[in-house]
Amino acid sequence: MRIMTIKLLSCALLFSTIVTNTTMAAENKAAQSAIDKAETSRQHAASVGGEWRDTGKLIKKAKAALQEGKLDQAIKLARKAERQGSYGYEQAISQKTQKDLTTPSYLSGGALSGSVVAGDGYITPAMKEIDVMHNGKTVTITRTKNKDATIIPRTYMRTARACPPFCVQPITVAKGVGTIGELEVLEYLKRASHGDRSIMVVDSRTPEWVQQGTIPGSISIPWNKISLDSQGEFAVASEAEILDDILSKDFGVRITDGKRDFRNAKTLVMYCNGNWCAQSSTNIQTLIKLGYPAYKLKWYRGGMQSWVSLGLTTVKP
Repeated sequence: MRIMTIKLLSCALLFSTIVTNTTMAAENKAAQSAIDKAETSRQHAASVGGEWRDTGKLIKKAKAALQEGKLDQAIKLARKAERQGSYGYEQAISQKTQKDLTTPSYLSGGALSGSVVAGDGYITPAMKEIDVMHNGKTVTITRTKNKDATIIPRTYMRTARACPPFCVQPITVAKGVGTIGELEVLEYLKRASHGDRSIMVVDSRTPEWVQQGTIPGSISIPWNKISLDSQGEFAVASEAEILDDILSKDFGVRITDGKRDFRNAKTLVMYCNGNWCAQSSTNIQTLIKLGYPAYKLKWYRGGMQSWVSLGLTTVKP
């Protein structure tokens, strides 16, 4: 009986050791995979001169943490480095694009030159223009009347874009979130400008893109300020504090003792560069993970690509 008990204990110990070793191997593999992705992201940014100064340091720290067996820390550091690589790449590309601009507007010519045809400029037969508030001033949104106007080269005319990060987005970003077009955006802008505080149109792009022009009446909140990693975590505590500040001060979310109350949250219309841009869709998915009601989130998938292609008014921030 005693021998059998010893054998059973030995088998149990062996099984426990096998399970532990298997789990550790899986965690090690996950950490190494995260580091590999971070290194690829860093190289991607470096290829266009957009590598951030501390991205490489983060990767080194992640590798050191892996060697010390601190797998959770290694994964968090690697994911932060991967995000920085994506940010650096986007920043470099947008800055390069900005240098290629030849006029201060998205549309060459605009109302300054070219032939104007009577009746041109209507958004729809029933809508010629709408007035919205932007930075305390009234801006009239309409379409260009210049029949020769074109999109400035190398801004939204480019068709070859590297994926990642510029991957084609699905038509539906998340269950319950409405995908909308320009007329719906205009309606939300009009309502917000006429005093409806329950609505906010959000430009999710990074500042370098916003500087080239934005939709009048929208509010700039860079996407990297509303961002979780793939596991729904923050790399550092300060990121959670920044997000909660945005949720409470901008989006109308009540936060008490660390708990978020979305009952009076605003309806958010979010957009970025277009159907090849994941900034706004990533933010929407993050907000849903946090508990934001899907029906209060609207996605303008076409973004700036569609907006400027239709000759609609843009403003500098």
